[in-house]
Amino acid sequence: MKAILLIFILSLPSLAFADCNMAFRYGLLIAPDHIRFMQNTRTFVQINNDRQLFVAGEWVHLTDDDTELLQQYSQGLRKFVPEIVSLAVDGVEVGLSSIESMLSGLGSKSQQAEWQALIRETTFQFMSRFVRTGEYFYLAPQSLNELDHFLNRELKPQLSNLARHTVGAVWGALRDALRQSDSNFERTDNQGLESVEQLVDNISFGLDEKAIELEAKSALFCQRMRELDEIETSLQQRVPLLSQYDVVTEKN
Repeated sequence: MKAILLIFILSLPSLAFADCNMAFRYGLLIAPDHIRFMQNTRTFVQINNDRQLFVAGEWVHLTDDDTELLQQYSQGLRKFVPEIVSLAVDGVEVGLSSIESMLSGLGSKSQQAEWQALIRETTFQFMSRFVRTGEYFYLAPQSLNELDHFLNRELKPQLSNLARHTVGAVWGALRDALRQSDSNFERTDNQGLESVEQLVDNISFGLDEKAIELEAKSALFCQRMRELDEIETSLQQRVPLLSQYDVVTEKN
């Protein structure tokens, strides 16, 4: 199965979104009862219950036609943004859960705390761009190409390095203890090295599956963003205040 998957991966284009430059210019927070367009924690536009529009903190009166268009826009974001966020978050969790499983029950309490802190720090660095908490989803400003780059170029080496550092530290500590008391030290040490490499292979395999999922959805994602851009343009024509907050755009 892995061999077939590897052949498929090698046959994929180097960039899933090579012909799609669609991007979100603002951060998007999707909540059950509202959507926010944000930049540096500041909210510029808010949509409440898919019907009420606030721009720069001011309520905007909408006609029935305006409200219908706003609903299309809001519901489109609600369907699309969580799917992108979940794809990225699941990719991170593939690696982190593997590492945490390998570390479970090993080392002293202080070592466990140190490793967990390192894992949390790594998670925070990744999840500052993608957040999924219950029914809340946040996507930082970025293009679809940047999402592809994140999964294919950033995440895999970062998680592989984290695995080698944390799990390697575990086996290093065990190796020092075993050297003094275990006559089978050399065999055990080799098993530790093999375990680390197997973990890295598992992480790579899991992330490759996410890359394939992203590739399979690339054309659909791009089309959805173009449709959202068209709805947004129509809405901006009806509500000129929105023109200065162009959320869905095509990067040059």
